[in-house]
Amino acid sequence: MRLVSRLLSATVLVLVASGAACKNDSGVTGPTALEGQYRGTMAGESPNFSASLDLTVAAGSTTGTIKPVGAAPISVTGTYDASTKAVAASGGGYTIAGTIDNTGKLLGTYTHSSAEGRAVAYQHTTASPVTVFCGSYTGDADGIWNVVRRATSLSGAYVNVDGSDGYLTGTVNGSSLSLTIEYGGTAVGTQSGTTMSGTWSGGSFAGTWTSDTSC
Repeated sequence: MRLVSRLLSATVLVLVASGAACKNDSGVTGPTALEGQYRGTMAGESPNFSASLDLTVAAGSTTGTIKPVGAAPISVTGTYDASTKAVAASGGGYTIAGTIDNTGKLLGTYTHSSAEGRAVAYQHTTASPVTVFCGSYTGDADGIWNVVRRATSLSGAYVNVDGSDGYLTGTVNGSSLSLTIEYGGTAVGTQSGTTMSGTWSGGSFAGTWTSDTSC
């Protein structure tokens, strides 16, 4: 059974970037220097596509690599507009477009031929390293379930077998994980070493999920 439509129906995400000082999602007061390395993930159609993402954002430019699970890396190049915090990169038929907020979190989308999906990444530093987990979910729905962790913050992307996709957002408390599924639903779990696993639910639908650092 596919995930209930209210979990995966299309909506418009509005990203508001502010230059004012703020408290970011890892507990550090900003503003933050946003140029640097970003590590994250991609999930979407093509058909169902799962990848890790490594970008270097510099003055006016973005370069990096898409690493599809089980396939060769794809180089991408593009631009970075510091005034709008907009990132654009393309290569290998993939085009990524996103915006960085003042916490150093990149949210975006990608297209490939007639397919589309989500991209999410955190700024990676020695003091605040980022770990990427790629995996899947099963139960009353099934598909790809990728999570990115930085300190106590979680973000990610999922895609259902029918091609519907969305973002994941959450937090870490010790080894316990809590996630909100875009368009409705929640997930909980634990991290043990290089593996995360848990359960998800939304309406009358439920199942399990697992992701690891093998991507």
